[in-house]
Amino acid sequence: MKKRDKNIITVLLSTLVVLIIAGMFIPITVNAPSDTRTILDHTTHTYASPSCFDSADMTNFLQETTYGHAQSLDYEAESSCSQEFYTQNDVPLLLAVFQLVGIGEQKWTEEDRL
Repeated sequence: MKKRDKNIITVLLSTLVVLIIAGMFIPITVNAPSDTRTILDHTTHTYASPSCFDSADMTNFLQETTYGHAQSLDYEAESSCSQEFYTQNDVPLLLAVFQLVGIGEQKWTEEDRL
């Protein structure tokens, strides 16, 4: 192997190590998967998570659907309880990538999904 090839491999491996280490410390906000259960209130154009529904101030024009559908309608979270349910703050970037590909454990369980 030529010296030039070794230098290229060294630079690539060093870059990979730096990216992995940085990924452990860069925090991001992760949103719930689009198939997460959601309750829509079509009168007030808001949504609530099932766990926050009992304390939510909602009318009778309700629909159970997905978080992705609520976002496509541009509905707002009914309360901070619902807003906190559908987001996970300060997740390290590397962990978020693992969650995205199904390796890491997410905040939302299969029971939370439709």
